[in-house]
Amino acid sequence: MAELFLEIVELESGEIVLREMESDDVPVMKVSFSDDMKKRLQDQHLDVAKVMLSAGIHMAAEMQNKTAEAEALQKVEDEKPPVLH
Repeated sequence: MAELFLEIVELESGEIVLREMESDDVPVMKVSFSDDMKKRLQDQHLDVAKVMLSAGIHMAAEMQNKTAEAEALQKVEDEKPPVLH
């Protein structure tokens, strides 16, 4: 499987996106904050967005691993010879 390199970028629109590195393709994830929330975060919104996006990546990876494990277990079950009594 090819490695996927991602970057977090703040777009001109103010949205903070996670996308493939140096790509203008559709972002994988987006985070945006209202102007009021940016003020409340004391201009630390980029740091908050990084944590949010990072948590999303980790959760998606965990879900993918669980799915792969379940599929592997099902394959083992499917390959067992039938039991005749």
